Amino acid sequence: MRSSTLNLARFVALAAMAFVPLASAQNLLTNNAGFEVNNAYYTPGWGWPQGTPDVLPGWVITLDPAADGYAGAAGDQSPGNLEGSSFGYIYSGSGSSGVLETAPGSRAPVQAGTAYRLWFRARGDVSWSDSLATVSLVWYPGASDPATVGDPTNLDLTLPAILSKADPMQVFGLGAVAPAGANYAGVRVTRPAYVYAPILLDDFVIMAEPAEVSLSIKKLGLGALIYWPRTPKHRLEVNSNPADPGGWPETDRPMNGVGATNYVEYPFTPSACFFRLAAPQD
Repeated sequence: MRSSTLNLARFVALAAMAFVPLASAQNLLTNNAGFEVNNAYYTPGWGWPQGTPDVLPGWVITLDPAADGYAGAAGDQSPGNLEGSSFGYIYSGSGSSGVLETAPGSRAPVQAGTAYRLWFRARGDVSWSDSLATVSLVWYPGASDPATVGDPTNLDLTLPAILSKADPMQVFGLGAVAPAGANYAGVRVTRPAYVYAPILLDDFVIMAEPAEVSLSIKKLGLGALIYWPRTPKHRLEVNSNPADPGGWPETDRPMNGVGATNYVEYPFTPSACFFRLAAPQD
């Protein structure tokens, strides 16, 4: 079990640390990763054309010009864990497959042979059907080159019907090693043809898998913000007595992932609390 430990009793000494992720924990997708730049949409067909395929900075939309598909960004709903005030969406409807993908020039720089992870949030948008999509991590030799290298890493999504417009987004992640010849990576969201349930999307992140993961802490109101580079396998454990090896349960506070960082908000406690990150041995 690997771990690193923080003591909330030493909080005064640690409070001055800035909430700045390590260089190895940066989101390499920097252009409109959260669909905050432009609330607009594109639909090419069925008598109500609107916008252009590049209406969202950092993204390219492909839709059947003879169908009723649409895609874009909006802020008219309130998923419980929306990052920022807007979200992306895509609906392919009565036509062929719709695609939303990272635009040339907005791809993430990568190095061949290095492990990367794609994080994002997604949710269905109707109460009467599941929503379907495939999200892919795609590799390119150049920033604007239309050709790809290697095979994309795919994640097929079946997003359940919603109960309320306030239903939260689900967090998803997939990882892969950049193949030989890859210098850039991008996101591709593909909708099946003739699927009538839209999906909502948010907070896309492409980051290098951190080689080292350590805890940081800063003051946040009447408590502490405990954070570390985003990783799928580490969990935060808490203990009031670090000398007790059996006293390290996983914290019951909710963990949040945003950008390239995981974090937990923890209230001040009457006595000292100790924290550590733990993960199974490789």
